[in-house]
Amino acid sequence: MKNPGSRHLGYKTAAQAVLTVAGLLLLGGCMQDTKTVQAQPDEIQAGDQGADDFSHLQNHLHAPALAPPARPDARNVTPLRELRGAKPRLPLQTLSLTPNTNVVALKVLVLSANAYDGTQSAATTMLAQAGVPYDVVNPSVPGSFTADTLVAEDGTGKYQGVMLTTGNLAYEASPGNWQSALDWAGWNLLWQYEQDYKVRQVSLYTYPSSWPEDYGLRDAGLASATANPKLTAAGNGVFTDLRPGVVLPIQYAYNYPATVAAVPGVTTTPLLSDANGRVLAARSDTAGRERLALTFAQNPDLLHSELLGYSLVKWLTKGVHLGEYRRFNQLDIDDWFLPGDLYNATTKTVSPDAFRISASDALSLSAQQTSLRQRYPVSSEFKFAIVYNGGGANTAAPLSCATNAVSPDRLTSMSRCLANSFDWVSHTRDHLYMDFLNYDDSFAQLQPNLTIGAQLGLNISTKSLVTGDMSGLGYYNPAGEGPKTDFGLAASNTSFLSAAQNTGTRYLSSNRSVPSQWDAGCMNCGLTHPLNPNIFLIPRWPTNVFYHVTTPAQAVTAYNGVYGPTGTAPYWPADLTYNQYLDKETDLALGHVLSGSAYPHYMHQGNLRQHTTGRSLASDWESALLTKYSKYSTLPLKTLRWDSLGAYIEARTSYMKSGMSGSWDRAAKTLTLRSVGGGAGFVTGAAASGLGSSEVYSGNTISTFTLGAGQVVTAPVP
Repeated sequence: MKNPGSRHLGYKTAAQAVLTVAGLLLLGGCMQDTKTVQAQPDEIQAGDQGADDFSHLQNHLHAPALAPPARPDARNVTPLRELRGAKPRLPLQTLSLTPNTNVVALKVLVLSANAYDGTQSAATTMLAQAGVPYDVVNPSVPGSFTADTLVAEDGTGKYQGVMLTTGNLAYEASPGNWQSALDWAGWNLLWQYEQDYKVRQVSLYTYPSSWPEDYGLRDAGLASATANPKLTAAGNGVFTDLRPGVVLPIQYAYNYPATVAAVPGVTTTPLLSDANGRVLAARSDTAGRERLALTFAQNPDLLHSELLGYSLVKWLTKGVHLGEYRRFNQLDIDDWFLPGDLYNATTKTVSPDAFRISASDALSLSAQQTSLRQRYPVSSEFKFAIVYNGGGANTAAPLSCATNAVSPDRLTSMSRCLANSFDWVSHTRDHLYMDFLNYDDSFAQLQPNLTIGAQLGLNISTKSLVTGDMSGLGYYNPAGEGPKTDFGLAASNTSFLSAAQNTGTRYLSSNRSVPSQWDAGCMNCGLTHPLNPNIFLIPRWPTNVFYHVTTPAQAVTAYNGVYGPTGTAPYWPADLTYNQYLDKETDLALGHVLSGSAYPHYMHQGNLRQHTTGRSLASDWESALLTKYSKYSTLPLKTLRWDSLGAYIEARTSYMKSGMSGSWDRAAKTLTLRSVGGGAGFVTGAAASGLGSSEVYSGNTISTFTLGAGQVVTAPVP
């Protein structure tokens, strides 16, 4: 048995998980049986890998083997059931309170008749990703939807926008009895509020008909499970972050192409239409009400929902809301200076400590970074974060930018040359596991590594730390080898945490695929360590670019050895090519990016080998991701240094947990912001006005500030 504190030779592997996508099947506005679409293998950090045989991976997979994804079959789509009925000509009722229609709270109302469909989850995910406060109300519950739901005692509006999960809020009141969650008095109350308070409405999944309200759309009778509509000219003005004219890939979601009908008093403007001019999204205005309707199913794990969320929230809130939404491209490279295991694609075996990148590889990485920035302006800030182990460096090596330098260690010499080219982050001196080390031994892994980095002149994020295998946080095997168990953060090594604190660490990496090491209830947040509040955890995303592969042949052979039809966890019906492998892997990463997550992805030093002039596995992966992202979106991707990244995620976490609220006086053009518990705050669409700092991101002003408990402040809105 290896000493749990020794440097582990084979410590990275990948496992498989299922992303369950609840396929929302609305037949004429009525919920039918929920179906499931399985996504491709997810990246899960699953403990230790045997150092001599890649087949040992099989012992460490947490999830069972999966069948290929189930795909909805358009041939099975039948004519859709529609809610019908007489539309009583009720006058819009007068709200019971004296209205103050100039002021609305900075909060969104989500109306849903079914908590289990994918559309409610899509709605709340879109809002949470932007940090927008919201309430979910099911109007089918007696007494849940009244005038008091919408209007406060002082007559101000409680909501700045309304999201309907489905256009008619249909639900099965009893077996076979489908009806709307709102009666006619309820619908009229909602419409009156939207009209009087100038509140926009988005219907995320709408059957194109005249019931209960008319969007000027009619079912074209072409319902299917896939569609490929394009943005219209008007659509470009609403979905401002999407590339003009982009084709939206609607898959695994029933959709209802529509024709535009001439309806008195209704102005319908198509936003998405297919090659035959059939409409799948439209803006529809009537009687002073601004509405936007989508005629296809939504789910937070589907690409089209991920692509539309940002602009839907922006349109709904008129660009002014609590919270913020930005996108990030962060990639860490672990184990710099150390040798790593090497996979043999022919024998399918692993040689311990058989590969260490060269000075030429390191110099090429800097050039690859520059090339990525130039080829993909959407990620012009991109910079690799190099997570280094100083125990593998030679501080006697002189600075040299020559790949053939006379040096006791050319990689160290080249690293001195590239000291300002990357963000450098400590990975401990020798990559020891921190699960059981005492304070002195922990300190000896942390402080000397910072000292070595300083001696080499590296531009280090000094407040940040990534431990070997993200150890020390209660996820370990007591025997040191084999599958790990999540004992929870309460089982963390407190001696190590104290040593980390005393060497200046504030931001410590955790594992996004270990349940205890991220906060599932707080979108894109970090965690204050429960045993040491001075340590703040930043989750990282694993990838299926395995730690011991250095060439395309090695990477795809190793991957197919797990997920191919004869692999240890067969998933795909045929072995993938290298390009297919990159495509599948970056599909996962694209979802992470579109979610607004700032969590870094991570790879390893072996993945930096220059397998072809100017190319490595890491840059191939980045290129595939950025090609895919740039195809759809123009929203810029931020890359932050680790210390800044930690501070950002810490501030976002503080905001999400602070109970911050606010209201918008549209006549006075001011926001009033309040904090219950105090902490960091974000607001989009208003300047900080001396409260903090502001950033213009893709044309939107995002302000960051701090409020004390109970503090109330105002900010101007342009």
